[in-house]
This record gives sequence, structure tokens and C-alpha cells, in this order.
Amino acid sequence: MPMDPRITPARDDLAADWLRDQVEAARYTSGTPRTVIRDGAPLRFTPDRGAGLESQLIYGEIFQVYDERDGWCWGQNLSDGYVGYVPATDLAENMPAPDHQVAALHSHLYTEPDLKRPVAGIISMSAQVKIIDVEGKFCRIASGHWLHSRHLVSLDYSTQDFIGTALKFIGVPYLWGGRTAFGLDCSSLVQLALGMAGITVPRDSDLQEAGPDAVGSLVEMADEQDFSHLEEGDLVFFPGHVGLFVNGWRFLHANAFDMQVSLHGFSDVLDRANRDNAGVSSIRRITPSH
Repeated sequence: MPMDPRITPARDDLAADWLRDQVEAARYTSGTPRTVIRDGAPLRFTPDRGAGLESQLIYGEIFQVYDERDGWCWGQNLSDGYVGYVPATDLAENMPAPDHQVAALHSHLYTEPDLKRPVAGIISMSAQVKIIDVEGKFCRIASGHWLHSRHLVSLDYSTQDFIGTALKFIGVPYLWGGRTAFGLDCSSLVQLALGMAGITVPRDSDLQEAGPDAVGSLVEMADEQDFSHLEEGDLVFFPGHVGLFVNGWRFLHANAFDMQVSLHGFSDVLDRANRDNAGVSSIRRITPSH
């Protein structure tokens, strides 16, 4: 069975060294890790700025670089295994290991530890940083910028309220391939919400649905039209789509219907899906063991 190119760092001319016994390539390399220094760095399947956005890298993630040429780095995001091309300027070598992460939806990068001073950018929830200094309510990170301490938590922080986390994204625009609080798609909403609960899941909805135990146990449906067994937090999968079942018979998802993260009546979602012959394909429940 062929390996999935989305999560397999292999080309005809080059492959990751750990794939040496699994794929054929002209040469193999162990690659070098680089830190993402631009929140929302684009990942594309071809080294072309005009190519479609397939995913994004979040500030502080580690991208294993196997090849660099013409301003592009080809490699793999170590957080979720996604493979592609990223602009070399969005990555940096030899950055200190992070010790905190952003828990707010966004956080400003201040040039000084003062709310009234200019900002140099914004980073999103789950961004990872290294604190090197503290002044009042601000923390200076390795880049030299300052973040408000109220937006930061330790790397080992987690919250089991992944529904609450996902609800914070309501109103965020839908963006195919997006993974930040400035725009995201259905599977990244699930990925980010579960990630803040300490649960690592694949990038795309089909991988989340198929991955054996990565996203909880598979709920068997005796009748695909009987959803009386649904519980809050269940992941409901449709062909190419995923969202979270919420109490009150509602469905929380990043969707292209109204181009944002929103809560819809679950019955309305089912009706639209069935009209398109794209009804529920499976349901996964996050089990306590995860």
C-alpha cells in the first residue's frame, strides 16, 4: 500500500533517513530542525507562492528540514507530521527550546513591556515561546519581543474542556489549510482544541477519522440515522468534514457554508449533508484514556 505523501517525507530524489528501509530514493538525509518564527507560515505541496495553501505552521513549532533551495525548505512539521514546502525566511536555526505556550486566542508581540508601546506582530493559541526575562506583567521571549503574562501557560498545561477551547474560535474566518486564530478549517479547529487538552491528532479530517486510536474510540452506529447516543464532545465526521457535537443538539465547526467557525443546529447540518448525499460517515468519542 503506497504511503500517504501528506505525512511521508519522501520524494524520488530524497527521503528522510528513517524511511531508508521503506521507500526508494536517490539519497537519504536526517535533516535539521528549525523553529517556526512566523505565525501562520504557509505550507504548500509545491515550492510556488501561487500554489494552494495546504496547511500552516504555528509560531514555535519545529519543522524538520530535509532540503533547501531557491528560498524554500522542504520537510516535515514535527507537531502533526505534515510534509511540504515552507519559505526559508519563516524558519530559524538554533532557537532555544520553548518553556511556555499561548493560551489566549491571540497575543500581541510588544516591542517594550508596556501596553501603550508599538506591537511587532501577533501570535496565536498554542504558539510556543521561551521566556528569558520578566518585567511586571510582561515576559520577554527569545525573539526579543514582549508578551503579556496573562496569555501564557506552561508547556505541560492542558485543559480537558476542549469544547470550551473550540468555542473561543466562533467567528474566526474559515480558511482552507488555516491553522491559526486568524483563519482555520474544520480539521484544524479539532486539532487545536484537542491539542490544548494534551491530545495530539493528525492534521486532516480523513486522517483523524481513520487513525486507529489517535482520536478516541470509534462509536459504532447500529442505525446511521439514529443519533440518540451522541454525547457532548463527540467528533462527527462527514465526507471531507468534521465538527464537534455540542449539548442542545448543536454542531460546532469551521465551515464553508457561512465561512467561519459557528454553531449550527445539528438537524440543519444533517439535512444539508443528506441533500448533498454526504451524510455522517462515522463518530468518534474522546475516551478518558486519551
